[in-house]
Amino acid sequence: MQKSTIREKHNAYIHKCYTKKNFAECTTKIDEQLRACNGQSEYPLYVKGLILRQQGRIDESLTTFQAALCLNPLSPNNLKQVGRSLYLLGKHKNALAVFQEAENVNSEDREIWHNKGMCYLYMKQYERSLECLETANSIQRSEVTLNQMGRVLRLIGMEEDALNAYMEALEICPGESCSHDLAPFPTLNHHHS
Repeated sequence: MQKSTIREKHNAYIHKCYTKKNFAECTTKIDEQLRACNGQSEYPLYVKGLILRQQGRIDESLTTFQAALCLNPLSPNNLKQVGRSLYLLGKHKNALAVFQEAENVNSEDREIWHNKGMCYLYMKQYERSLECLETANSIQRSEVTLNQMGRVLRLIGMEEDALNAYMEALEICPGESCSHDLAPFPTLNHHHS
């Protein structure tokens, strides 16, 4: 059997374990796969990074995603995950630089623009944050992005526009499972409940 076919089967098994949230078995298989190929396998590294981040081991996830990125430097997914780990570590300027690299690879990715907007938000560059979030929303409407737009609009004193962003988010996701921040609008919050 060819080496690539064996690797594909291992990757499929890793994917199956990951999607079923069987992280112990997944990690065991990832470690076996990485030993077999001297750490030179992008997909197991990527999934390992996801698991590490879910476990709160952000520094380790960053290192693991960076290893995956070394194997495939033009992967927007690897770039996004490196950026996301940097963001979670509070390194917003570094994360922004990585998300800008990812944008150069794929400028039509909503998640990249959303994450850039979040970096600018934490850097208190609210106008740039809003521009990025609006771009993300123009690519694909998202309840999460609209909520963050509402948050930024409130921070810059545009209460009516913030309310409109929250209302649009409610249209996309009207149920209790959504993450609407309606606290500043008690009348709307009362009607939503």
